[in-house]
Parts: sequence; C-alpha cells; structure tokens
Amino acid sequence: MKRHVDVVVIGGGVIGQSIAYYLSKSRVVTTVIEQGRSGRKATQAAAGMLGVHTENDQEGTYYQFCQASRNMYASLSKELFSLSGIDIQLSTNGILEIATNEEQKQRLRAKQNAFEGLEWLDAEGIRKRTSALSQAVGGLYMRRDGHVEPLKVCEAFKQASLSMGGQLIENCQVGEIVHDHDVFHIQIDNDVISADHVVVAAGVKSGRWFEATGLMNPMVPTKGECFAIKPSIQSIQQTLFFHNLYLVPKRDGRYIIGATSYHDDSNSYTSTGGIFELMNHLLKLFPSFKQEELHSCWTGVRPGTKDGKPIIGEHPEIPHLYFATGHYRNGILLAPATGKLVSDMVLKRYVPSSIQRLFTPNRFRKEGITYADTRERTSGGGS
Repeated sequence: MKRHVDVVVIGGGVIGQSIAYYLSKSRVVTTVIEQGRSGRKATQAAAGMLGVHTENDQEGTYYQFCQASRNMYASLSKELFSLSGIDIQLSTNGILEIATNEEQKQRLRAKQNAFEGLEWLDAEGIRKRTSALSQAVGGLYMRRDGHVEPLKVCEAFKQASLSMGGQLIENCQVGEIVHDHDVFHIQIDNDVISADHVVVAAGVKSGRWFEATGLMNPMVPTKGECFAIKPSIQSIQQTLFFHNLYLVPKRDGRYIIGATSYHDDSNSYTSTGGIFELMNHLLKLFPSFKQEELHSCWTGVRPGTKDGKPIIGEHPEIPHLYFATGHYRNGILLAPATGKLVSDMVLKRYVPSSIQRLFTPNRFRKEGITYADTRERTSGGGS
C-alpha cells in the first residue's frame, strides 16, 4: 500500500467508486477509504432507476447533467464488464410515469411539452402494458430512461479501478486531516496516508467535513424504505412511476417497491408503518399482488442537501479539497457524470461554468469565515 498517493477519496459508495474509476483511467493514483464495506449503505438500498424525466420537470443545466450521465451507461456497461467481469444489468425498457387522476394527467402533459421524445399513452395504452393495474388515466413513456443494479454498479467501478492500479481501504475510520504545505495527511485508524488531493464523497456523513473546514453543514439525511415482492408471473417490463410509488422489475424476478421519504431522519431500521404505507399504495393500484410472495424489505439514508442539489466542486478556501455528495435519490443516475466531473476538476480540465455554479460548495460558505493560513486541520469520526 502506497503511503503517498495523488488522491484520497473518503467514502466507498457508488459516487466514491465512480470517482476512483475515472481518476484511475487517467492514471491518477487513487485510494478510496470506506468506513465499512463499499456500497453497503445508501448505494445498496437504492432501486437503481435512471429516471432523468421523473426527476426533472423542465430543461436546464441540471437536466442536461442528468441526461449526460444516463447516456454514459450504454458504453460504461460494456467497459465495466470488460474490466471487472460484472454485468451491471442495464435495462433499456424505459420508464412509464402514470397518472391516476386528472390533476396528475395535466402535470404529465405539461412535462411532455417541456421535453422532446416522450410518448403519451392513454388509459387503454397503459392497460396493454400493465394489465394488473387497476386505475390509470394516462401516462408518459420515457423510452431512454431505465435502471441498473446499484450494488453491481458500485462493485464494477471498484473492481475496474483496482485493476488499473487504484487502492481501497475498507472497514477503516478516517480521523484527522492536516493540510500542510499543499499536502494532506489523513489519519486512518493507527496509520497516516498522505495525498495531494482529497475528495469527500461520504454521503450523509460528509457534513462533518463541511463544518470542520468552515462551511455550513448542508446535509439533510433522508430515510427511505423499500420492499420487494416476487410475483409468480412477471408481467411488467418497464419501470412504473406513480405520484407516491415506484415499481422496478429486476432480472431475478423481483419487483422493487419504494419509497418512503423522511427528512432529517437517519435511523437505519425499517419501520412497520413505512412498509404498511407502501403496501397500501401498491395494493390500491395492483389488487392482484396481495397474494404474491413478499421477498424482502430494507431501508437506507439518502444524502439530501438543504437546497436540493448535489455538491460537487473544490472548497472555496482550501485548494485541492473537493466535495462530491448530496445526490439524494439520484446517486446511481449521476454516478458516471459525477465521477468524470471530479476527475476533470482534479486534472484541471475544462468544466463548463454553468456546471461549476450549479454544484459549487461555495453556496454553503459562512459569511466572514476565511482559511488564509497555510495549514488547516480538519477532523471527523469516520467516512
């Protein structure tokens, strides 16, 4: 294990591993430090939707970033398989967003007018695709959106990075970080590793690094619960997205149903009330599912932010310290574009000013706080 590397990434979820992958592709020696096992927190809990249009109602910089990231998956799926042997199970069957009342129908019609390439289906068209659905007044078919298997994406990024010389330290606490003469010294358990750059990609736990470096803590932990059923007949091909529910059909026969959303809640247990709420929504839409096998249920804590947008960029006062966090429920969708963006920033490649402004950590700067010293000290209890 090298004791001095080009970049240390704090956090081994899908965002951290994507960053390591793109840096390793550019021959940047990168070490990922993960408090537990890679991808076993918010990444593992995700359904894996690539829902560009379910997450946006209008054109703009954020929409373009989402779209670019989704589009990267087609070639990335093949590239990661060749390097890691892992199939990320990319689905290209599209997403169908369904209205069950006239108000929702009007909102979807407005969305159709905002974007090109979205196909409107009337109630009869919906029934032909989802015969088990009890109610629908229409919907939008988003042909190019889809889904992947989140943990496989994270593992593929990880293995591909390692195959290109990347390093990984798991089950390891990050303690103090000292920035001295343009070098970061990162304390890990009873050892120290140094780096020219540090990227904080620790999900909801990234907040301590904002606070320790003079910024406001922007993180909003948002608990989400899901469950899965395994129907005897798999009749649904597309991901279905409703006002208060989604259903993602997986290759192994599971339908993932989600998700609750509790802001400022970082509890890691799955609540009976949350699952009951989801089941009620599901069975109103699909009464015949009442007799299907309940496969599993789980929870995860999404890394939300106070303004609802990810934070990707360099610290406003500490050179070579970067943040890549706050993706909320879009970590899987945005992992490829985030990894490439951070790589471009570290390597001083061109980054559009609109992207820099949208994601800058500077928006959480405290008035009157500066870091003009040549030595900054930050500390935290782990990644």
